[in-house]
Amino acid sequence: MKKTPLRRCGKIGKANIEANKRLKEVFENTNIRSCEIKMEGCLGNWTLAFCHRHPRLWYNGDVEKLSDYKQVIIGCVSCHEKIDRDNDLLEKVFNKLRGKE
Repeated sequence: MKKTPLRRCGKIGKANIEANKRLKEVFENTNIRSCEIKMEGCLGNWTLAFCHRHPRLWYNGDVEKLSDYKQVIIGCVSCHEKIDRDNDLLEKVFNKLRGKE
């Protein structure tokens, strides 16, 4: 097996890291600490992740957009996978929780 050094974090990777730091503060201040989606099979506050309205590439490394409260909800892995597979459901959930863009 060839040993090569790890690739350095690029512009988009650094933007994602900074956005995640900001989002942790935002959601800590709003007291949202469990899955907001709450679909069948929801895991509650276990395995939480930030669910973005659009794929991360859409934000093109813009920290302000990546960390915008209206562009992100918190969801458990189970609910996150369900809304990621269905764009109509994704929009429905975001419109209900955060309103239109």
